[in-house]
Amino acid sequence: MRIALVIGTVVALIVAAALSAQQTKPAAPMQVEKVKDGLYLIRGPFNRCAPNGCTPAYGDDGLLHEAGDVAVRVTAEGLILVDNKYQENVAEILEKVKSVSPLPVKYVLNTHHHTDHAGGDASFITTTEIIAHRNVRENFLRNKQPGAPRVTFSDQASVFLGGIEARAYYFGRGHTNGDAVIYFPDLRVVHTGDLITEGMPVMDYRNGASAVEWVSTLDKILQLDFDIVIPGHGPLLNKERIRSDRQKLITMNQRMAELAKRNVPLDQVFAQLKLQDLGWDHTVSTVAFTGGLTGYYEEMKSQPAR
Repeated sequence: MRIALVIGTVVALIVAAALSAQQTKPAAPMQVEKVKDGLYLIRGPFNRCAPNGCTPAYGDDGLLHEAGDVAVRVTAEGLILVDNKYQENVAEILEKVKSVSPLPVKYVLNTHHHTDHAGGDASFITTTEIIAHRNVRENFLRNKQPGAPRVTFSDQASVFLGGIEARAYYFGRGHTNGDAVIYFPDLRVVHTGDLITEGMPVMDYRNGASAVEWVSTLDKILQLDFDIVIPGHGPLLNKERIRSDRQKLITMNQRMAELAKRNVPLDQVFAQLKLQDLGWDHTVSTVAFTGGLTGYYEEMKSQPAR
């Protein structure tokens, strides 16, 4: 009996280890895609559950998740990167970058501070100038996140390299209080960070998010001249997708404001938002959205009656 118990325990441990390895092993590796001449997109690696694999907080939702989209702008004098995923992704990112150009990375532009987008700053900052909105640096420091950018801007900044301009705008709060939109005017391409993703909007209220201001932030993005969108996560999109997400966000905000003002209990709110008709009831960011539900509820409750 004792031998059988030991064997059973060993088998259980082996099965658990196999499942754990399966959960952490990427379902698909990083991939490079040409956006336009001189501009490339690095996506992946693709994992189950969450960008860095399954955890107790993220069960398997049947979808593949990825760390933030990285843009690589090639110039005659070097490269400009937008975001850099998790720190553990840096080595693979650099391999993918070398497949595009042998030139060194001269600048990194952060869209915001989250580690699935800017976790690599801790590695890049030793050799590369990193530029971000000033609130991004403050979020790095407050959250004790390594690699805080040393160069910041308030409203707008430009990097000029090899005759190419990469322009960073801060249009206001949305996903966080430091979301930058990176614009390549010669190519008519924007990288929105998590202001636009393949999934539903996620509000990080611990770091200054605002669902209300997010709408006006999107309005300002739409004033730029572009035809291709590199989202925070997911495949390339177009300008119409931003218009569509803006209207969906307005609708969701109206519903949340009504629920909050009727004092609908928080544990009933998600179901009553009825996100199915918006296509936001089951996306790669739905679990993360529910994590910010309390802050969203409180913000919309505080809005003046219309």
